[in-house]
Amino acid sequence: MNLKYNLSPILYNRFPTREVKVGDIGIGGNNPIRVQSMTTSDTCDTESTVKQIVELSNVGCEIVRLTVPSMSSAENLPSIREKLRNLNVNVPIVADIHFTPSVALKVVEYVEKIRINPGNFADKKKFAEKEYSDKEYSLELERISEIFLPLVKRCKELGVAMRIGTNHGSLSDRIMNRYGDTPMGMVESAMEFIKIAETENYKDIIVSMKASNPQVMVGAYRLLVSRFIEENLNYPLHLGVTEAGDGRDGRIKSSIGIGALLDDGIGDTIRVSLTEDSIYEIPVAQKLVHKYNNKNFNDEYLKKFDFEEFRNPFSYEKCKTESYWLGDYKIGENYPVRIESEIALNDLNKDTIIKIITENAISVESQKFEIFHFRVSTLTELNIIENMKKIILNKGFFSVELDFHKFEDIFKFSENLLLFEKICIPFKLINLNSDDFFVLHNKLSSYKKSIEIIIDLEDLHSLATFLEKIKSTENIVISLNTKSERYISEYRILASILNNKKIPILLSIESEDFENAILDVSKNLGSLLLDGIGNSIRIKIPKTEISHLLSFSYDILQAVRLRTTKTEFISCPSCGRTLFNLQDTTARIKDKTGHLKGVKIAIMGCIVNGPGEMADADFGYVGAGPGKVHLYLGKEIVSKNINSEIADEKLIELIKSNGKWVDP
Repeated sequence: MNLKYNLSPILYNRFPTREVKVGDIGIGGNNPIRVQSMTTSDTCDTESTVKQIVELSNVGCEIVRLTVPSMSSAENLPSIREKLRNLNVNVPIVADIHFTPSVALKVVEYVEKIRINPGNFADKKKFAEKEYSDKEYSLELERISEIFLPLVKRCKELGVAMRIGTNHGSLSDRIMNRYGDTPMGMVESAMEFIKIAETENYKDIIVSMKASNPQVMVGAYRLLVSRFIEENLNYPLHLGVTEAGDGRDGRIKSSIGIGALLDDGIGDTIRVSLTEDSIYEIPVAQKLVHKYNNKNFNDEYLKKFDFEEFRNPFSYEKCKTESYWLGDYKIGENYPVRIESEIALNDLNKDTIIKIITENAISVESQKFEIFHFRVSTLTELNIIENMKKIILNKGFFSVELDFHKFEDIFKFSENLLLFEKICIPFKLINLNSDDFFVLHNKLSSYKKSIEIIIDLEDLHSLATFLEKIKSTENIVISLNTKSERYISEYRILASILNNKKIPILLSIESEDFENAILDVSKNLGSLLLDGIGNSIRIKIPKTEISHLLSFSYDILQAVRLRTTKTEFISCPSCGRTLFNLQDTTARIKDKTGHLKGVKIAIMGCIVNGPGEMADADFGYVGAGPGKVHLYLGKEIVSKNINSEIADEKLIELIKSNGKWVDP
């Protein structure tokens, strides 16, 4: 497989795409990465729709999408356009089409861009299982061409752009039977429609590969770009994590999926999909694109490193490492990604620290820290930590970072160190004398103690030589001392160097404040974890309660599907198709089911993005009509047209009947 999916895995270069004009807004080419969103109103409701478009435009939304599910909603677009002109609002409008080619042909007259979903534009999903011969498959494509080409021709005549928007949850039965529910299937679904459009030399196309699972989403976009490179295509890319949810979870998921790709140089326009009012999506999107639109990265220092690709960037595979001891259990290999804290001695007294550790110590039943990390620069501080460890023995594992000025000081107090599960040593202190380090390492390893080597980027060149000198790398973990904006690239370089050594990596990261961390830390850690890099994580944010750091750490791991410690909600952002108040419904269901650890519940306003997305969920709650709800078990509908007044209780009954319920 061709592993090339961008210009460089470590040097920032935006993947070059053609420019596609959406009204007066250029997407791709040398244009900035554009921010867009979608109204949640009924498109037949002119006043509400215009109000939302104006509000979105006022907060910086550059392109607005409307759902157009029916001919009546298509016929109302001229009224919406007229009111917008009277208000001097010129934001380009996109029509979102599912299932209805006839509506697409009508609406194209009134918009700057049209979005079609290749999974349902010419097909209604029946979950039919069928083996397609090459001839049968070809005949299906001919049938689709006959339906799709009239729209392509009309878009070309009018100068209207098109988004071919593949969705992981709504792949056609034809694609599912040949390629499965996979990133490859998503790419093939889009490529079929691209090739049909190109028969008319129509190239005002933008492409998306959306999924609610960031692992699937990132793999699909990278695979698509790899395909573009192979076939010399350069269509702009629209990024988004669909059904990301609300609140912090929605922002974390979006930051990981969108941010990882932006850092790869992939993406020309983005939409952050939150189960909130659309205006709240815009600040999140603007923060995600800001540094890529407004900053030239200084990557010169990265050019001196030889990067050897060691990942499969298209599908999650954990990097192969050895394991090391942490108390009575191990980190590395296929063990879960572990969670560390960092507690500053100078900010807290001993009694306060003991209370924090007791409340947040390791537990297999809930979110708990698995190791408590302290920076120690004097023997007095080391004795304080040692005394605390003796008082609260077995309440949690302890890590001490030794900031002594001489290696001799570390070695002198090696007996004191036997009480701690992990000893952290800055690389510069041990680089001068590997013999001393080997003696200390050998002694600590015999007691199942591990050593974390903390290195600066400039020491990466000498790291491999140092590791050769010390021969045994058992019970060693390595982390980077970095606050760089090129955090992802630096850790990729470290992982490449350590690949043959199979040494575990700790992802240590700092942020100035919690609000920025939700986006930046999520993006940096999430991207590396999706690469399979990282065996434990340690987040430091000044003036942030340790309980917030704890839940934030687990939220990131759950978003990348590596550890599940709470209920997973897959909720769409609402649109004009939504048949109930999605925000209130989501909040209500979360309140009733949020204690079900590991259970995945999809809450959908309509069937457009399900039931395929619900195949990734255990249960689905889907709007079926005014005041009516369908319930799903996986992708199978099990109860139809339930009155919304009793739908919550019926969902709980369904969860109970399938053995997934526990009392709160």
